Amino acid sequence: MTQSEMNAASERLFNIGKDLFTNLAIKDTLYINEERKQIDGDFTAEPFKVHLKLSVYPENGIMTIFSVLPFDIPQTKASDFAKMICSINYNDFYAGNYDYDSDRGKVVFRLAILYRNSIISRELMEEGIKYSISTVAKYNDRLFEAARDV
Repeated sequence: MTQSEMNAASERLFNIGKDLFTNLAIKDTLYINEERKQIDGDFTAEPFKVHLKLSVYPENGIMTIFSVLPFDIPQTKASDFAKMICSINYNDFYAGNYDYDSDRGKVVFRLAILYRNSIISRELMEEGIKYSISTVAKYNDRLFEAARDV
């Protein structure tokens, strides 16, 4: 794929992402950064709304969907929490994973889709967004309870 083809593919994906976020996200939460090809928005979910960031990287042909969880993990819970994250990633996921920075106490769900030499459909992008929302929503309560310093 030439650089101009990569740029066109990236622009196409970014435009699809903008449209999907505009249609699916909570209206007042949408933030679009055209220059960095990033889109942020909150999505309705239980027990917490889910915040997603979609980024398109033309330099390497990767699109990512991130969700930073809205709570921190206390240092006293770091070891047990890390084991739980490893278990969830290994046993439960067919796509995506949780990353945990034990020094900062931050947890992020990450789904990456390569698009080099490919044409990613709108349906696949929508499925990736919905999968990210449902996955984060499914584990939010469990991860939040494990992080509580009771």
